[in-house]
Amino acid sequence: MKSDAYHAFMMDHAGGALSSDMAIAAELHILLSETGHETSDIWDAARHVLGVEAGPDCEHAFLPEALELARSEFSAVPWKRGLSGVHYAKRGRGKGKLMRLDPGQSAPEHSHSALEATIVLKGQFEDGHGVYSRGDLLLGRPGVRHRPAAHGDEMCVCFVAQEPLPFWRLS
Repeated sequence: MKSDAYHAFMMDHAGGALSSDMAIAAELHILLSETGHETSDIWDAARHVLGVEAGPDCEHAFLPEALELARSEFSAVPWKRGLSGVHYAKRGRGKGKLMRLDPGQSAPEHSHSALEATIVLKGQFEDGHGVYSRGDLLLGRPGVRHRPAAHGDEMCVCFVAQEPLPFWRLS
């Protein structure tokens, strides 16, 4: 059974309420996963039945970018090595990025201050909470710690998007 956070995410996608990079992550999940496709159909139908107006970014507005990412030749991507040793490449419209984990490689244990969506495009990874394969969507909620690591003998490539952080100011 999928979590409430998953269904809230997919419902927000159906209504066009996700940021651009989060919408790209949702589109990738829908393209690459039967569960994602079925869940999207359910929430799209619910929105129509309830007569809820969709936002400007619904109806699969980010599908072209998702298709381009899903069809990428990852060996041709201009990867940059981060301080942690993990390879990244900027993608999407905001701060979205591809993340590459080579076999046996892991990212440092960390948490997030905003919701993070990770969609597996190639290979598998594990994070102490589960093992994820092509098309799987992992939603990292604020405060939940994990350590993504490549699983198996193949490199793992994911698209990673994070909700924009609110600007805090003391007045």
